[in-house]
Amino acid sequence: MNYLSFALREKRILSFGLSFTFMSSFGQTFLISLFVPYFLQDFSLSNATFGSLYSVATLASAGVLPYLGRWIDHLPLRQYSLMVASGLLVASLTVALSWHVALLFVGLMLLRLSGQGLSSHTAQTAMARYFVHQRGKALSISSLGYPIGEGVLPLVIAGLLGVLSWLTTWGVIVLTIALFFIPLVRFILKKQEFEEPEEEESSVVNSDSSWDIYKMLASDYRMWLVTPAVLLPPFWATGLFLYQVSIAEQLGWSATLIATAFMGLAISRIISSICIGPVIDYFSARIVFPYYVLPFGAGLVFAYFHPGSWSAFVYMLLIGVTMGMGSNIKSALWAELFGTDIIGTVRSLFSSLMVLSTALCPFLMGWAIDAGMAMESIIFIAIVTIGVATIAAYAAFNFSTPAEEYSQ
Repeated sequence: MNYLSFALREKRILSFGLSFTFMSSFGQTFLISLFVPYFLQDFSLSNATFGSLYSVATLASAGVLPYLGRWIDHLPLRQYSLMVASGLLVASLTVALSWHVALLFVGLMLLRLSGQGLSSHTAQTAMARYFVHQRGKALSISSLGYPIGEGVLPLVIAGLLGVLSWLTTWGVIVLTIALFFIPLVRFILKKQEFEEPEEEESSVVNSDSSWDIYKMLASDYRMWLVTPAVLLPPFWATGLFLYQVSIAEQLGWSATLIATAFMGLAISRIISSICIGPVIDYFSARIVFPYYVLPFGAGLVFAYFHPGSWSAFVYMLLIGVTMGMGSNIKSALWAELFGTDIIGTVRSLFSSLMVLSTALCPFLMGWAIDAGMAMESIIFIAIVTIGVATIAAYAAFNFSTPAEEYSQ
């Protein structure tokens, strides 16, 4: 009831966050992949060529993300969010008008930047900034846009592609953004800028220079200890999902079985995203953070030993738990450690690193598979790295200098 009353009381800003996480789907790999067969056919591309094109577009967007992401710390939320929504509109329009592969590349880069990057960044930064004692609940509710998009949009896009060309389908997406998403954002923010309901200490760095903030992060050795736990789950999830057919073949699972198990991932992601909010509010993100990757590691252990078909469901369920908790815990953690003044700069930096890592994993895993490495060996390496990341994250908040000392 407390959760429900909070959602009803703060419905305006929560609907703002939910809409941006949902609309980030148009820049996510799961949705773009639905159009890949049409890209290959119309532009005469091979899988390898398109894969390289997509990776370069992703890396280019990651390079720009820290610069654009930090401006949420300096601009009014209304202005910044409308700029991001307009960027998503331009990106979709570019893809809809693609008559040459060069234009398609620009469209993909803008989709990855404005969709996966800035739309997610805008939602999570706003939630972390405008809530303090109920920050976890706010992040949990806004994050529901991710699994909702994953569950609804593929069916909608597949239906549209059954009756329309892929160019026309992107035209429908353009109209959806222009006629519904942007007006919705303007309506939600039409009165005034949201005000922080509670006071929180200022950041440990009082500077407008992102370079000063980066130097502060580099000098704080806790950041080096937590970075593996921040990056490894999305890194391994990208590779494991991309090569899920190879995993199924080598572990004795059918392609149908592992596809069905994705339903378990979506369900566990929704439940864990909702449940982790009150936990963050009660214990704090820095207490919870070292343990959030453990379900991911446990899922890999089940996959490694794979005693039967049921382990595919356990594998997906546990990965979904970490994915559901991850974004909420990390966004809350940056606010707790550095305050809300510079959270946009800090979060955009780690978002950029995350995008870079997810772009590199397909290359590394593809190289390992082509070199003859067994999938069991790759999973074992993933288990070891997750274990090391957990230990390092635990050490960061139990054997390191408190954040307050950095402000003196």
